[in-house]
Amino acid sequence: MKSFAIALLVTPLLLAAALYALFLIFGQDLPSPRTLREVEPSVATRVFDADGELIDELYVEDRVPMRLDQVPRHFLDAIIASEDRQFYSHWGLNPVSMLRAIGVDLAQGRIAQGASTITQQLARNLFLHHQRTWIRKIREAILALRIERSFGKDEILELYVNQIYFGEGAYGVHAASRRYFGVAPNDLTLAQCALLAALPKNPARFSPRRYPETARARRNLVLRAMQDHGVIDAATYRRAAAQPLGVHGPHSSDRPGAYFSEMVRQELAERYGTSAVYHEGLRIATTLDLDLQRAAEASLEGHLQRLEEMHRYPQTPEELAARLAELELDSAVELPVPLQLQGAVVAIEPSSGAIRALVGGRDFGQSEWNRAVQAPRQAASAFKPFIYAEALRQGFRPTDFLLDAPVEFDIVGARDSVWKTHNFSETYHGPVTLAYALAKSINVPTARLLHEIGVEPVVELAHAMGLQRPLPPVLSLAAGSGEVTLLEMTAAYGVLANQGIRVTPHSIARVLDRRGHPLEVHQPESRQVLDARTSFIATSMMQAVMSVGTGRTARSIYGFTAPAAGKTGTSDDYADAWFVGFTPDLAVGVWVGFDVKIPIGGRHTGTGAAAALPIWAAVMQASLEIYGVRDFAVPEGVERVRVCLASGELATDSCEEVFDLAFLPGTAPTQTCRLHRPGAQPADDFRDLDRRRKPRDPWARSR
Repeated sequence: MKSFAIALLVTPLLLAAALYALFLIFGQDLPSPRTLREVEPSVATRVFDADGELIDELYVEDRVPMRLDQVPRHFLDAIIASEDRQFYSHWGLNPVSMLRAIGVDLAQGRIAQGASTITQQLARNLFLHHQRTWIRKIREAILALRIERSFGKDEILELYVNQIYFGEGAYGVHAASRRYFGVAPNDLTLAQCALLAALPKNPARFSPRRYPETARARRNLVLRAMQDHGVIDAATYRRAAAQPLGVHGPHSSDRPGAYFSEMVRQELAERYGTSAVYHEGLRIATTLDLDLQRAAEASLEGHLQRLEEMHRYPQTPEELAARLAELELDSAVELPVPLQLQGAVVAIEPSSGAIRALVGGRDFGQSEWNRAVQAPRQAASAFKPFIYAEALRQGFRPTDFLLDAPVEFDIVGARDSVWKTHNFSETYHGPVTLAYALAKSINVPTARLLHEIGVEPVVELAHAMGLQRPLPPVLSLAAGSGEVTLLEMTAAYGVLANQGIRVTPHSIARVLDRRGHPLEVHQPESRQVLDARTSFIATSMMQAVMSVGTGRTARSIYGFTAPAAGKTGTSDDYADAWFVGFTPDLAVGVWVGFDVKIPIGGRHTGTGAAAALPIWAAVMQASLEIYGVRDFAVPEGVERVRVCLASGELATDSCEEVFDLAFLPGTAPTQTCRLHRPGAQPADDFRDLDRRRKPRDPWARSR
């Protein structure tokens, strides 16, 4: 009896000593419960458009933390009923479940059952590995006890529902509800909550996409557990168990704005580092207008498909496949590397520099090469507005005359001492006004003008307006020999829309940390680079492009009638087709071509007017629903006069091509058109028609 009493006293002490020893041995290097408060789980960076709509998420672990009061009650009931019914009553461990699991494990000679509480699972997910070993189980229990001593039950449950893995890269209930059902957590049904609660046990085994019947059985088991736990009744169980899984299609990377999102990601990585982008849960408010972005992508793809159907380009994947089929050859036959007709679109708000849409190609999944920002191409005639803007700065008027006739220029110090250019039409018009030459995109008078005003001032102006790449200081710039990107070109045109003020383009409006604290708020960078009057006069000349020039089909065929200005561009070999234009509220640029410099068409199909302008018109038409219609504001010190573009004189009812051009006070024509009055003959003396006045622009540089 005495021995039994001693044993009764000593045994608990020995057990306590053994447990204490275990705590000392296996718990000495475990993190403190205080560390749990400091643990910042990897959280997805979320990228939003200008209206707050989610456009992308950047993550290693797709996770969006939620407060417990934001989590659906059905989901919490389902988790507790299926994972840990005594959660609110135990102190971190469930002794009954542990003893039962230990018995099974000893009988089978391995760890077959876990019996982990929610607190133990949290400890494991945060601090431990997932290999089934006795040592890990002991350390897990120690951590669970420490966590329970330091945190309330609701705090532990909140951490848990934000940490658990649901498969397919989704961590936490918020990411899981989006991934599997495409809805916010508060829109989940009871059946959907039960399915999500079924997944953490084994996300791969219970995947509703790969194993729908297994997932259904597991979901219904969770529903049964909820009924047994008393949180739903039998009728509710039957209704929920009869529901389909309701999982939407697999997560797709085919999302609008993929090229824009990647550009934003690269910019964020440069500023904050890659680790912060993928782990710190940044909130990025961008400048993108998702509706305009969708319109730009649809317009680009639709027109490029029409061009492909029209031309049947032999290099495209579709045509190569068709050739294989026709010849009954297999894929081992060597054929040219397939090429796909490509394009890019950029839309910028001139007043703010905000990039409202950006398309870098047809399919980001096939090619991440961003043709809007990474692919410099010859600007062709889209460069001409910079030449004419500089001429206006130096005192030329829209109605001054240039000679359109064959010419050769002596180039001092060049290997070929003579340079000459030709017109796209191979015809010549004699004396033409500046406005006419720009509207019709005539090369030879533009080259003469560039020779007269000087190449260097034009290059300086183009750089000041936003072209960043080096431009060759040669006369061939008149034909757009310099290479530029679409983003640069569109931003530079936006200067004209913004009365000569350049605002640096940007894609990120605001960056917040995971707690909503601002890390940066964009501050516009603006600078007056062109006098507002000169800018408006150049704009009026480019408006004539839209009415009577190379851009007129935007109105006559594609139905875009709002006030706008723009310019076509076509390289000599038809490898690059451009149209860049603007309204008072939006500048849009379009480029079409192959990634290698091969023709995209001919005289009637490969031009900027045929290949790029239809896309531009469609995007601009869509923009009217956002910005509405308004005319360009007329700055002080400018007057508009209706002019015959051919004679440069005041228009009459007999004139064929007329337009309201802008002039500085005292420089507008006063003579009524002499070319289109009864019996008039075209003047044959160029010097007689050279009526230049040159009041210097206060923004012009001295030459």
